Amino acid sequence: MQRQQASKWPTVSGEIQSTSVGEPKTRRSSSPNYVAELGYSYWVAGQVEAGFYKREFWTEAEANESVRDLKGKPVLVHYNPNKPSKSALSEASVETLLQTRPPKPEPEYLTYFAASYGPDWLKPFLWVFVGLSAVGLVLSLWVHLGAVAGRRVAPEEFFWILHMGIFLVWFPAVFVAKERVGNINRKDFLKVVLKASPDWMRYMVYGFLGYAMVNFAFFFFQVPTGKGEGANLPAIVWRGFSGHWMAFYSAALTILYSAAKANTTARRCSNGHFIPPDANFCARCGQSALNG
Repeated sequence: MQRQQASKWPTVSGEIQSTSVGEPKTRRSSSPNYVAELGYSYWVAGQVEAGFYKREFWTEAEANESVRDLKGKPVLVHYNPNKPSKSALSEASVETLLQTRPPKPEPEYLTYFAASYGPDWLKPFLWVFVGLSAVGLVLSLWVHLGAVAGRRVAPEEFFWILHMGIFLVWFPAVFVAKERVGNINRKDFLKVVLKASPDWMRYMVYGFLGYAMVNFAFFFFQVPTGKGEGANLPAIVWRGFSGHWMAFYSAALTILYSAAKANTTARRCSNGHFIPPDANFCARCGQSALNG
């Protein structure tokens, strides 16, 4: 609303004096991780005034790219005629500012976004692993519900198949996560990796992770003494392990789905540059993303 109001103010030439990237002072679980800031100065009535422009980004790489080579660049500043020390940069001014800098080398730019959604050798198989993760999650849930009711609903082979199947889908998920996360802090791992997935999938992962911890505590105090294998394992053991299966399969499903979906929904700006699905502006030229 402030920028909308400021767009009606008169303009004056200014200059970018500083650029910085940092974390927001206050952070919510659903808010971006990094803030890119532009510090600018301008002359009004013989006085030097200054202001700041901020934009939020999910990843540090996007934030750094948004302020690349902008220091010292001229920019059009809107200022309040009744209070010249109050000013703002419009979105149009920032887009024009981004267009004045040299483009980032195309190979490096494409490599960055390609890496964001998984290694090249894995991309053709992403949907296959998504399907396997979904099957593993459904079977784990089926086994778990039966175990909660005090019954073993699956043959003993399913215990080891579901157990080893986690590794089959988790290794690809780790490769994708490593490419997407990069240098993000560990505390931001899930939030960044899952940000391109639907809300219900993120909530599903958090729900299964939380339930796995509660279920393990219940299993720990209820697990019987003695040893058993396969069909001799009581339902409580199936319940204890299946809680972890659901957590791992749901996390792998969501991570792999995010990457697979991102690869099939790539967009471009009006200048033909690639734009990731979670961005609204081109990091190279500042143009907005094209719909469709």
